[in-house]
This record gives sequence, structure tokens and C-alpha cells, in this order.
Amino acid sequence: MLIFSEAYEHPTQASQVRINVYEEPPMPNPPGIDTPTTGGGYLVTEERIGTTKVIATLGFFDRKEDAQARARRRIEELKAQLYRPVPAAA
Repeated sequence: MLIFSEAYEHPTQASQVRINVYEEPPMPNPPGIDTPTTGGGYLVTEERIGTTKVIATLGFFDRKEDAQARARRRIEELKAQLYRPVPAAA
């Protein structure tokens, strides 16, 4: 489930960049396996949206706070490269 998303654009490039944080619920165990296989967590991605969409994984974290911190660090990196938030649609 998507819990955070922010889009950014560069003044001289036609594409947008979107930083997303998804909450991944724990997966059920397959039949016959007693130990948990995946305890869930938080996935951080970067989407580059232009002629095509390219998605990169920035990390998978056990804690929501760690995932949000990673998203904030990437946003700061984008801002240093002159990316600015996409204005909200009216």
C-alpha cells in the first residue's frame, strides 16, 4: 500500500521523478513451513517518468521511520540537483 509519494521536476528536463514509500504486509507462510519467510516492511522507490517509466529500488526497511528517512535523503539529493516539487493540480 502506498503511504507516501512526492513528485519533482527539473527546470530543463522533460521528465518527472517521483519518490514513493510502500508498506508491504507480512506474507503468509507456504504450507509446511513453520518459520516466517517475510515479515513485511517498507519499500522505497524512485520513478523516472518520461517517454517511458523507469523504477529504481532505493531500499527495503523493517521500520517506517528508516524508509521515510531514506526517502527524505533522496529528496534532498534531487533538490541539490535543482529539482523542485511538482505543483498540485488545481
